[in-house]
Amino acid sequence: MGVAYKLHCERCSYNQNVYMGVGFRYGYLSEIEEWFEDPVGKERIREFMKDERTKYNCFHGLYACEKCKYLLNAHYLHLQSDTDSYLQSYDCPRCSEKMPSIPIDKELDHGYSPTCPECGEEKLSVEGFLDWD
Repeated sequence: MGVAYKLHCERCSYNQNVYMGVGFRYGYLSEIEEWFEDPVGKERIREFMKDERTKYNCFHGLYACEKCKYLLNAHYLHLQSDTDSYLQSYDCPRCSEKMPSIPIDKELDHGYSPTCPECGEEKLSVEGFLDWD
């Protein structure tokens, strides 16, 4: 099950709804391959599906750019076999820097508040508002 959060800045009124976690269509690589949008990731899923020993982790995550603080709500995908591995990566849509490879989901679950990506002055308020599947 996934959780949706509202992120809000009191200073500049930045707002973003983010969805994190897993839904019912994350159980098998074949299901993920159906809806996964990134063409490179989709092709790598197809390659890894040929090896029945492949292990994977896939969920909605929240990535925070270390340079400009932009928040990107995107899929985390890690595929691992005996001979290969793949980790989905993203470039920041705002400044083009490489985003961190690990999303900040666990930190949000433990009370972490990211810095506002718009004004850079305020910590965002984080409020859970929906369980999704």
